[in-house]
Amino acid sequence: MKKHRTLLRTVAASILVLAPMLAHADTLSDIKSRGVLTVGVKNDYPPYGFMNAQGKTDGFEIQLARAIADQLLGSPDKIKLVPVNASNRIQFLQAGQIDLIMATLGVTPERAKEIDFTVPYVSAAGASVIARKEAKFTQWEQLSGQNVCGIQGSYYNKLLTEKYKINLVNFTALPEAYRALQDNRCVAMAFDDMTLRNKLEQPDWKGYKIAIQPYEFLPMAGGVRKGDETFLKAVNAAIVKTEGENKLIAWEKQFDMPASDYIAKRAEAARAAAK
Repeated sequence: MKKHRTLLRTVAASILVLAPMLAHADTLSDIKSRGVLTVGVKNDYPPYGFMNAQGKTDGFEIQLARAIADQLLGSPDKIKLVPVNASNRIQFLQAGQIDLIMATLGVTPERAKEIDFTVPYVSAAGASVIARKEAKFTQWEQLSGQNVCGIQGSYYNKLLTEKYKINLVNFTALPEAYRALQDNRCVAMAFDDMTLRNKLEQPDWKGYKIAIQPYEFLPMAGGVRKGDETFLKAVNAAIVKTEGENKLIAWEKQFDMPASDYIAKRAEAARAAAK
């Protein structure tokens, strides 16, 4: 009897462990059954995801997410956008709170151990540094030992602290980090280059500059749960079809992004593959 009870407890424990995995084993079928694609997005990260003048979430990745919903469910409006940030987006995905990450997700070997990436649709510059125009530093090494504002969960934080010995003062959201920089709680702020350049176009940031240039470019992709192969294949097909229709190039222009050879070449390759 004792052995029987032990076996039952073991089976029950195994079911509890496997339950989340089983619940998400066929995400594509789940999405089609409920009629909604749930996507984790940024809403404070122009041009990829931000709140527009009408108070709605918009941006390059938002448009791409809507295009994926259109192809999976027949309407770009069959989508639920869930705000996420760099430190919680993978947790939200693994907990089943979202089906897909479309939130400035850089492709790194460390993240590939936790999730599967879609095809990369952007090659984005990595981190750069903004500071007041009077700042003298121009190299990453010159920030060694200094307080620099940053964002929790950014993939380059480890390199900045370990290689360049920067004392990162990390925040969970961009507005907090920007405010800290303006309050002189940091000598500079390190973050994704395109976002910082976009910020400098705002009137109250005229006294700032890009002080240090990015040291790398990194592919950016969507993210799905590990092993969710049928859903991943469907999302990839939707992305490639959208690329071939030149929509990503149109969104570059719509959201004032510099023209990217990477996006243009992917569009050309998508059209060639479709013939």
